[in-house]
Amino acid sequence: MQNVQHPDAKIVAVLHDILEDTETTTDELHALGFQAHIIDAIQALTKTTGENRFQAAQRTAKNAIACEVKLSDLHDNMDLSRLTSVTVKDKRRYQQYVKVKRRLERARSVHLHLIDLNLTTDYPRLQFQSSQQNFQYLLNAMFDLQHSLGGIQIESPQEWWILFEDVSAYFAYCQRKGVTPKQATYFDLILITDLDYFGGIFQAEQDRQLFASMFGVFMQNHFYRLEA
Repeated sequence: MQNVQHPDAKIVAVLHDILEDTETTTDELHALGFQAHIIDAIQALTKTTGENRFQAAQRTAKNAIACEVKLSDLHDNMDLSRLTSVTVKDKRRYQQYVKVKRRLERARSVHLHLIDLNLTTDYPRLQFQSSQQNFQYLLNAMFDLQHSLGGIQIESPQEWWILFEDVSAYFAYCQRKGVTPKQATYFDLILITDLDYFGGIFQAEQDRQLFASMFGVFMQNHFYRLEA
């Protein structure tokens, strides 16, 4: 609880504990006037019957508030110093927590990046999916915001989706393998895709400067931030 920062996350953390420890239901919370996004986050946190730890984490990952609360909870649960003795079962559970924590940290980096972009309400919302698809959405959104042919300027958001398909797969691979993406490979994948699909309309120096800037921001959000 101490590690939860956002006011909504604090509310969700308390209400989630209440639901776990009492007979209170989400329907009752709704009747009490709690907002839908609060209840959605609570439901994303709540493990359902038959779910294992990793299946539950997949649902939690899709909700920004739930991610923050669960990561705080994991921080407490992974503190082995609170135990008088550490058993084999404790060590096994700890390793499971490590995997869940890594998955949720990656998901949270997507949510935080999305918040930083501050997209307008009429921009297509991210449908949280695989790392590759999430990265592809974010790269296209960054491009839309900054390029003169970006979707916001031409009123066709996510128009250049295919431009970032291969490079988003590359980023997802690097994240999965725990290696640092190379800017040269990033450039090659985007510029070759541009030549193949768009006849090389994004090869100018100003385009390359934008792509370089996007690379730096993307690395800061999804690789350097996770290492901090």
